[in-house]
Amino acid sequence: MERLSGMDATFLYLETDAGHMQIALVGIYDVSTMRDGYSFEKFKQHMADRLQVVPPFRRRLVEVPFQFHHPVWIEDPDFDLDRHVRRVTCPAPGGRRELGEVTAEIASVPLDRDRPLWEAWVIEGLKHDRVGLVIKVHHAAVDGAGGADIDSKLSTDVANR
Repeated sequence: MERLSGMDATFLYLETDAGHMQIALVGIYDVSTMRDGYSFEKFKQHMADRLQVVPPFRRRLVEVPFQFHHPVWIEDPDFDLDRHVRRVTCPAPGGRRELGEVTAEIASVPLDRDRPLWEAWVIEGLKHDRVGLVIKVHHAAVDGAGGADIDSKLSTDVANR
C-alpha cells in the first residue's frame, strides 16, 4: 500500500467530466518487420510479460473513508488484463486522419477508477502494414518522465516478438 502524494492526488481532485487528467502515448509500428509476424494475442502476451516492470499497471486506487487523507494505491487482487488491453480496427483508408479520430475517441473516455488507471489500445487496419498503439494512463499514476519510462519498458523487444 502506498499513499498518493499531494501532487498526484491533485490530479484526481481536478478531474471533471470534461477534463480528464490522463496522458496518452501514441505509436505506429511497422509489423512487417516483426519476427513471426504480428498478432494481437502475441502483443497481449508481451504486455502480460512486461507487467512486473511497470508497477502502476498492477495497482488500483482505494479512497480513504470520508476523504480524511489522500487515496492509496494497492495491488489489484482482481487484475484482469482483458480489461486493459483492447483492440479496434481503424476505418478505411487507415491513414493519419482516421488514426487521429480513433485516438481522439479513445482519449475522450475517462479511465475507470475501480481498476488500475491505464489502458492499451491496439489499432489495426492502418495503411502500409502498420499497427497503432495508444497507451492511456492517469496522471495520478505517472508523470511525463514516468510515461516515457513506461513506454521504454513496454517497448523492449516488442519488434522481436
